[in-house]
Amino acid sequence: MSITKSHIKELYQFTSAHFVEHYDVQTELVDHLANDIEAIWENQPSLSFEQARDQSFKKFGVFGFMGVVEEKQKQISKKYWRLVWSVFKGFFKLPQIIVTATICIGIYTLLQLVNQEWVFAVIGFGGASLMIFRAFQIKKHMKVGFEKTKKKWMLEEHIYGFGNFVGLFNLLIQFVFIMDPVSSNFLIFLIAIFLTVFSLTIYITAFILPSNMETFLEKEYPEYKSVTI
Repeated sequence: MSITKSHIKELYQFTSAHFVEHYDVQTELVDHLANDIEAIWENQPSLSFEQARDQSFKKFGVFGFMGVVEEKQKQISKKYWRLVWSVFKGFFKLPQIIVTATICIGIYTLLQLVNQEWVFAVIGFGGASLMIFRAFQIKKHMKVGFEKTKKKWMLEEHIYGFGNFVGLFNLLIQFVFIMDPVSSNFLIFLIAIFLTVFSLTIYITAFILPSNMETFLEKEYPEYKSVTI
């Protein structure tokens, strides 16, 4: 016996019923289950599809597909940060480095001329407000995309999950209450570098990556374009 298209459809439903919600992870599991079921049939041809499927599923242990999902999350997280790093490096090459240097010098100048607490407060509150607004935009876009395809992708959620960074702006706001004014030019310069790197990272995660999400997904998942048309 061999796996049919009907069996494949049932396997997708089976993985979904066992709390695997991302299509890319489902696809990996369906491929694994299908191959294993055919191997089981070679030794036990009398088994029904459901019996062979359940026998294959038992090999995943008492926690089922949870271990596979967690491992996939780790892989996608690493891939996501490699994407962030690849874009981030571009800001330190010509001509982008001119913009980066200008931002750093501007922040350095503000820290010398303006009350430093106000600099942290403005960047903290302003950045958090911008991120919240962007998060609402992305959430709406995700909802429309899901209603169209009925599929979730783990890398997509990581790219669109930049809202988790909103909390980081609280760190800047906290500095307003705990830090003393810095007079050393060297320390001010280090703070300016930190704020520049911080701002670029937020810009990359909230704007650049989401705007190029489909390109990243098509590269990561060859089947992405065909199943989202």
